[in-house]
Amino acid sequence: MKHIKRRERESSEIRRKIIESARSLFLNQGYAEVSMRKIADQIEYSPTTIYHYFANKEAVVRELLVEGNTLFLQALQQRVDEAQAAGLNALDTLKTVSDAYVRFGTANPEYYNILFISNLESVSLVSLIDSGRFKGFELLETGLKAAMEEGCIMQGDERLIARSVWSMLHGLTSLLLNFELPMAKSNDELIAFTIDTFLRGLSR
Repeated sequence: MKHIKRRERESSEIRRKIIESARSLFLNQGYAEVSMRKIADQIEYSPTTIYHYFANKEAVVRELLVEGNTLFLQALQQRVDEAQAAGLNALDTLKTVSDAYVRFGTANPEYYNILFISNLESVSLVSLIDSGRFKGFELLETGLKAAMEEGCIMQGDERLIARSVWSMLHGLTSLLLNFELPMAKSNDELIAFTIDTFLRGLSR
């Protein structure tokens, strides 16, 4: 029994090494330049070992997308649950969910790149409709609708407004990941100010 558990643990560790190596390689070299052999060389295993866990490069991408989407949606949903437990109104809930989006990106730059910049979904079988990023968009859309119903923000097409908010969050996250912003006292201040100012512009 112990032998079986040890093998399962070792198998899980190898699978994790493959995923982490691929994630870094895809980010730094791009999908087209990464091969299964490169992934194997990175973790000092034979390509044969890699194929034991993943049939091909597309299967590795799919695993990365599933994992990244799950983490992203969990980050947003956790904020929604915390806001509801704290009794926050719809607008403050919207702010905290928006903050969660940016925090996810800055804390997980490789996953953020894979999900929102590299467009690796185009080489996988992961459906956009089933993905965490799409469901995250739906959370934002639902939050905007609730804020409209409470009279916190102007009435309008919640999907159009959600896309506008999402664009702002993506732009802010991308800036924080790729550029130094010396004019800001801190990233925390910039994130809070940007989200608050943008949503205030939607307020009634």
